[in-house]
Amino acid sequence: MKLIKQNVYYYFWITAIVLIALSIYWLNFEDATLDINVHDTYYVIHNSHILQLIAFLYIFLGFIYWFFKKINIKLIKVLTQLHTSISILIFPLYFVCNYLLELLYPPSNFPLFDDNQNFQLLITVITLIGLLAQLLIIFNIIISLAKYFIHKI
Repeated sequence: MKLIKQNVYYYFWITAIVLIALSIYWLNFEDATLDINVHDTYYVIHNSHILQLIAFLYIFLGFIYWFFKKINIKLIKVLTQLHTSISILIFPLYFVCNYLLELLYPPSNFPLFDDNQNFQLLITVITLIGLLAQLLIIFNIIISLAKYFIHKI
């Protein structure tokens, strides 16, 4: 029995659909927000809006992989697999760690005295890994285009 070969862009598009469904579910929670304090200004962003932005980015990444398949430019397989696996798996890991943070350290009346720096550091590292992994697609595109045009000459 021959296995069906899946295309990478399907993974990004399916993940985007899941993120959109989660964002619709999170619209019911009024307190699900990200608060950013910069000097005297607070930026309050609802988690559903963050998920919609990430879903849009995943749709865009899927479109990039689809476009390169349609124009028959082969991307580097290792970089594609690494980028896809990190990008798809980093957000569930982020949400699991965030859930554990809320479970182990519930909100208190004195948040400055909470001892949750290790979890916050872990969440920050996971976020940075996810953001830095997006550089892999840029390197993959540049190297693949350079190889393609060098072989064309």
